[in-house]
Amino acid sequence: MKVRIEEGERQRRRGESMRRSAKKKLEIKIAELEAILAKERAKAQKYKKRYQRAKKEGASTTSPRTAVKALLGRQKVRSPVKKALLFHAALVEDIRSKYKKSKANKEKQLIDKVVTRNIVKKYKLQSYARSAFGYSKKRAIHPPDNLTYNSRRRSVHQMQLRNNITSFFLRDDVSRMTAGRKQTITLRKKKMQKRLLTDTRKKLYQKFLSENLGNVSYTTFCRCKPFWVVSPSPSDRDSCLCKKHENLLFMTDALQSCGLLHHRDIEQLAQETMCDSKTKACAYGECRECLYTCQPMLRHPGQDGVTFCQWTTEKIERDDKSSTITVKKVLEMSEDELSTQFHNSLFHFRRHIFNIKWQYDVYRKIRNNLRSTECLIHIDFSENYSCKYHKEIQSVHFGGSHQQASLHTGVLYVAGDQAPQSFCTISPSRRHDPVAIWAHLDPILNQVREQHPDVCTLHFFSDAPATQYRQKGNFFHLSTEPFKYGFKQISWHFFEASHGKGAPDGVGGALKRTADKIVAHGEDIPNAQTLYEKLKGQENCSIDLHFIPESDIEAKPEVPAVTAVKGTTRIHQAISMKPGEMMYRDISWDIKWEEGTLDCSCFNLQKVSLLASDQSKVHVKEPIKSWRPEVIEEKHIGEWCVVNYDNDGYPGIILDVEEHSVKVKCVHNKGINKFCWPSPRDDINWYGDWQILCLMPEPQLVNRRAFSVEPSVWKYMEDQLQ
Repeated sequence: MKVRIEEGERQRRRGESMRRSAKKKLEIKIAELEAILAKERAKAQKYKKRYQRAKKEGASTTSPRTAVKALLGRQKVRSPVKKALLFHAALVEDIRSKYKKSKANKEKQLIDKVVTRNIVKKYKLQSYARSAFGYSKKRAIHPPDNLTYNSRRRSVHQMQLRNNITSFFLRDDVSRMTAGRKQTITLRKKKMQKRLLTDTRKKLYQKFLSENLGNVSYTTFCRCKPFWVVSPSPSDRDSCLCKKHENLLFMTDALQSCGLLHHRDIEQLAQETMCDSKTKACAYGECRECLYTCQPMLRHPGQDGVTFCQWTTEKIERDDKSSTITVKKVLEMSEDELSTQFHNSLFHFRRHIFNIKWQYDVYRKIRNNLRSTECLIHIDFSENYSCKYHKEIQSVHFGGSHQQASLHTGVLYVAGDQAPQSFCTISPSRRHDPVAIWAHLDPILNQVREQHPDVCTLHFFSDAPATQYRQKGNFFHLSTEPFKYGFKQISWHFFEASHGKGAPDGVGGALKRTADKIVAHGEDIPNAQTLYEKLKGQENCSIDLHFIPESDIEAKPEVPAVTAVKGTTRIHQAISMKPGEMMYRDISWDIKWEEGTLDCSCFNLQKVSLLASDQSKVHVKEPIKSWRPEVIEEKHIGEWCVVNYDNDGYPGIILDVEEHSVKVKCVHNKGINKFCWPSPRDDINWYGDWQILCLMPEPQLVNRRAFSVEPSVWKYMEDQLQ
């Protein structure tokens, strides 16, 4: 009996479950059908309204003959009068239909001028004419009698404002040029290379107002934006982002999610910690007023754990070989530790963001104020073009049979009304070192000398990779090569690291896009020579092309063993007015040359000689200085070094490298050549690249806690510090 009751209870529960499930399905089905019904009702209402409008319009539109009959009614008139009325009705209907079908404002204005003039006004028929022809009252106000089209003319102030907004959007610090061959926008048969905004329109609008006087509405600001300047979308994934920006953004997002920061605009956060964001002393930490200014937190950071991401550099060991890779790593630390790290990064970010804006400002100032004796050359290496065939077999497509062509692109600016001239040098050599750079520049310098014989001053602008432009080899060529062509003053300006996008990137994208179109139309481009010939044969190509054989690069003499320039990673301007000598600054300055001398020696201007006194030999590096590389790079992470702090030497391990800053975990001095790790807290800090005296081998343990460095390293430390 008990078993039977339990079985009945189970069946009852199963039946209730099935009924609930069936009811749920029916409810879902009813909701779906109701949504479909509402959609169909809306569609029916739409077509019903359209029918009513069409019916009303058809009822109001009558033929001229019907209109005349309705006007006369049962009255009998003579045939000439009836014919005149019919002609009037037909003419009005014809003009009305033409006016209605006209889409251009020019056509409507001309029809309006023809049919309504002073005679209509004399007999007070303006209202009747408006209702008959169907134009608005606004069009009844005309200039003097003529049949010319009067377009809306903007005032000089409006045109100037429009030009200012357009120029603002085309600035390299407001929008960045894309280099992809497919990243173009076409409007009215005008194809332009796409530019991506670096910030939101609202923030750029505030930036424009802060730089320009006058009141401009946000709508006008957006309306004057060029059509090829667009906001980045997910498809415009940027693969050349700045490591400093991204890591600081990760930390800012984590602090904001914890309720410690009120916004995540890192540029505004940096500006809030400085007296004047446009002053070098404040940005470089040389101002005593804001040196220790920190971004205030909304509450006191606690010990709760916070998870965030960082781009970090790691060393991996493979087959007894070590290599350095960059990975996106998830880190976890307390709010207090994250806050400390955030303030340290924000302090270094102030200099970074100042350099970005300053360099672009100097670039615009020099370009807009070029004199007849000056020339600006903006250059950059484009990504190598992979040559290809129209049809390829499988082993070619998937193998390593494709050759590559190096593209060195640039834009040449001269004074006057002459348009900028784009150029590109193509070479089968894949070298991008200083020797190759000046081999690519040879035909450009020849062109400047032939076409602009009055030019004696060159301004170079480029990004700042340590393996290409900003290094001692390029400094050596900078102080020697241009003088062979007769130029007297040379300055080379470097944009801030990871922020050197500009017009040359668009030149490379345009050439690659043209080359791909050639291949798509059935032609082969197997090597760099063919690429040059095919591009040169294009009728609509406005880019000056030059071919650099590999033999020309190999024939150039190699860079001699010149002395490394101290603080290379800080240099943003190099100047040469005499062969073998160079001056350099921390940031650029618009130089006014006065009879071979500089008008200003500010911003830590220093001088270095790259040649010996007899101008035939160069300084050879001493063997001991081989311990100190020219530039401390990410590959040196994990190695031991010696830091010069307050004229004392501290050995330590390199933990991270960011441009001209090095993060080192140092030991403390406990005697003559005796060191130990500090306790209870590690001594970890950021130092300038110029504060690293040398790299050194790992010290040897003296006892459980203390260790010492090699005697030769200790002697070198003492000599350098003395």
